[in-house]
Amino acid sequence: MRKLVLLALPCCVWAQCTFTVNPASVNAPASPDTTGQFTVTASAGTCARTAVSSDPSWLTISFGASGTGNGSIGYRIDSNPTPSGRTGSITVGNARFNVTQAAGNCEFNLSALGERVSSSAGTGSFRITTRCAWTASSNSAWLRVSTSAGTGDAAVSFAFDANTGADTRIGIITAGGRQFTVTQNGVGCNVRISSSAITVPAAGGAGSIDVTATCSWTATRSQTWIALTGATNGNAHGTVAWRVDARTGNARRLGTINVQDQVFTITQEASESPRITSILNAASFLGGAIAPGEIVVVFGDRFGADPIALYEVSDGFFSTEVARTRLLFDDVPAPLIYSFTNQVSAIVPYSVAGKTRTQVVIEFDGKRSAAFPSDVAATAPGIFTQTATGGGAGAILNEDFTLNTPANPAGRGSIVQIYATGEGQTNPPGIDGKITVLPPPEPELAVQVFIGGAAAEILYRGGAPGIVAGMIQINARVPAATQQGDAVPIRILTGGRNSQGTATVSIQ
Repeated sequence: MRKLVLLALPCCVWAQCTFTVNPASVNAPASPDTTGQFTVTASAGTCARTAVSSDPSWLTISFGASGTGNGSIGYRIDSNPTPSGRTGSITVGNARFNVTQAAGNCEFNLSALGERVSSSAGTGSFRITTRCAWTASSNSAWLRVSTSAGTGDAAVSFAFDANTGADTRIGIITAGGRQFTVTQNGVGCNVRISSSAITVPAAGGAGSIDVTATCSWTATRSQTWIALTGATNGNAHGTVAWRVDARTGNARRLGTINVQDQVFTITQEASESPRITSILNAASFLGGAIAPGEIVVVFGDRFGADPIALYEVSDGFFSTEVARTRLLFDDVPAPLIYSFTNQVSAIVPYSVAGKTRTQVVIEFDGKRSAAFPSDVAATAPGIFTQTATGGGAGAILNEDFTLNTPANPAGRGSIVQIYATGEGQTNPPGIDGKITVLPPPEPELAVQVFIGGAAAEILYRGGAPGIVAGMIQINARVPAATQQGDAVPIRILTGGRNSQGTATVSIQ
């Protein structure tokens, strides 16, 4: 347990300490997990500060929990798994940083629509997929739910009694508002089908099953991607026609058609089309909303050159195609930096400015992926780092144009050159893929730099001459009061959004 020790200061000096935080609040989405930081300004350099979260179960302090004088405090907001919004705060003395998080997106999906079972008693199960709490119940006394409630993904187990009647009966289990139908055969019914399984290509296919029975029968499907295109019931002989549409996923999928107790299994091959799985800031390697002109890295499957293919320049512009690879934002091709196995780096077109959402498509060898939706923000700042991971020593030059390292630190009061991306639209407006020339464009929105929690004087902020549009260079003076060290936190703030809290600079 930590103990608070008060130093022997003159009467009431410690009680006079006050703090302010900037920004004072944040609105966080329900998902994914959100990280960020805020600055604390103390009324005196001797003021001891301690940060405390109101709800550490989902709002945690990642760095800067204690210190003296001015500083920065990092935080993490876990995804909200509930259907209600929630609020929390981090207090630093008299100051409070307020957090408001949106309600979770409580979608519920079942692994199957139902199951056909024999007339004998037995058990079964299906899976529910969700981020939220759920309940499950049955509408029939002969059908009982063993797992009646839970939170998140889980298996829902059920049991059913024997059916001693001649007729088929149906019971429904409702889980998370979705319905799972259990169809139980009656006794004395003999049903046969002409085939038990088939494999169809990713492009889809169609076919039929012949049914021979001594009683009435009903055909059901286990998955929504299987369509029953003809009769779904009959008496004695009949035919069940089916169709499977094209597959866009990257894995095989299985489904069944059930005719009484007979099962026809359909296996569909994975798509050969490329697929996008994530879009990250190329400097911070964080996800989230993208910004016009931001340099990003897109990850996925079934695209990219091997070995790596780098950007091509023609008439002062980066090309929008490298090694048979293109990336499109609302059908606008993006300038490419490289194409590599299952990843590509590109510059978000400035045409997304003013939008709240964009559809991103990867094209490789003429094949296009399904659209990948991405939120759009005015800015998405990130500082490039020497490790190209978003953490550690920043891509920063000292005043003499040498690389800033622990062995070559910057002096307090000197000027450092910071390289970043995600500053948003520029003035004059950015031109996709253009190599920056003089006079360079400047960000429309204000840019601030904080070194060790202290605001730095900015002498230049704008395009980096000789480098493609989307890269910003910021020349800032290291504050005289900045702490010394090999890994002093550094961040930029633009358009109300912070860069990652893991970039550092060496100060002597």
